[in-house]
Amino acid sequence: MKVDVKRIQNDIETLATFNETPGCGVTRSSYTKEDKMAKEYLISEMEKIGLTVYEDGMSTLFGRREGKLKDAPCVMLGSHYDTVYHAGAFDGVAGSVAALEVMRVLHENNFDNDYPLELILMNAEEGFTFGPSTGVTNSRAMMGTLTYHELETRTNRFGQTKLEALRAYGVEPDLEKAKRDPKTIKNFLELHVEQGPVLDRENVEVGLIKYLAGIGRYTIKFHGKTADSTELMSKRKDALVGAAYFIEKFNAVMRTFGDDATGMVGQLNIVPNSNQFVPEYVEGKIEIRTFTKEVVDNNDFNKIIVDLLNEVTEKYGIQTELEEIRRVNYPNPTGPSIMNYENVEKMEKICDELGYSHKQMNQGTGHDSMIMADFVDTNMIYVPSRNGGVSHCPEEWTEYTDIEKGANVLLELVKDLSTK
Repeated sequence: MKVDVKRIQNDIETLATFNETPGCGVTRSSYTKEDKMAKEYLISEMEKIGLTVYEDGMSTLFGRREGKLKDAPCVMLGSHYDTVYHAGAFDGVAGSVAALEVMRVLHENNFDNDYPLELILMNAEEGFTFGPSTGVTNSRAMMGTLTYHELETRTNRFGQTKLEALRAYGVEPDLEKAKRDPKTIKNFLELHVEQGPVLDRENVEVGLIKYLAGIGRYTIKFHGKTADSTELMSKRKDALVGAAYFIEKFNAVMRTFGDDATGMVGQLNIVPNSNQFVPEYVEGKIEIRTFTKEVVDNNDFNKIIVDLLNEVTEKYGIQTELEEIRRVNYPNPTGPSIMNYENVEKMEKICDELGYSHKQMNQGTGHDSMIMADFVDTNMIYVPSRNGGVSHCPEEWTEYTDIEKGANVLLELVKDLSTK
């Protein structure tokens, strides 16, 4: 019992045609006509194999295959099919298509599952569409952590709020209806392209994730005073100088954590952004990733940032602000999202039996699995990203045979988990 790589390729290439920006990568934003076209294709493929198709209160798409056990929790498998702007064809889609193909193979082989199976296909994983704190929408809605405030306040590049975009898409969001009791899910499984160079560089075919990093995102603001470039140095309140001091100090602090955490100021907005005037305002974006429970338990990253901002105020007389977009320990108070290690060991044996090279990995990228792992047993399979591991760009590439191998591992794990 094996997956069909030709069908996997056809699915991915077909989904890539539902694209707002032909010739400039793939753009399929949440709640757009391209999203709807992709969903219609996926529904038609699910109906061909007899799945019971339904959507929840946030337009998440499901295809259910009942099992012999009544009222038993399901094995849920899938990923997302939305993209960032000018993306590639594989991020999210590879996992969605692999899960769809697994369901096809089980149907064609009349597989006799005890636990029900549910294919989940999500259309709002990317934070690009409505802002970095708004990603993994479908999984947050399922687990009850999505709020109406977010729907009413966050906007896309067209100026629509999330709520307005959903309504234009034909969905009246119902967060209560979207909630899922975690007890109804036995396991959540997601295949994904690595979005990094490790598997490709080390010539490893399958990555088995032990945990996903905790993520913290913050906005920092520096309020100086504008002045002409002739202003004496001793009189200036240069917001950019204050920001530069903060960045250097913050980088030094993050280096003290070794391999347990990473952090950077990755974006600056400077006003006025001119060689003729002293900057009066700088806004920066911080991103922190944590890789161990201990580094989160033993450190208050919010306090670290505030203390450094206070240093700037004292040294340069510049007012500073901190806005939390996403705390390091949100949503998981222990930081990293831990995968079910028993299943990691099962997948190692599966890879050995199939003759696939493999390695256990820890990853810093965020996925729906990051949300699900806080509530249900969760596992991720990575397949290599080629071209140096780039993703979220037209150059993103994963060989179809790589996805085939990951999908075969997923197939065997689903067979194992769905039988008593």
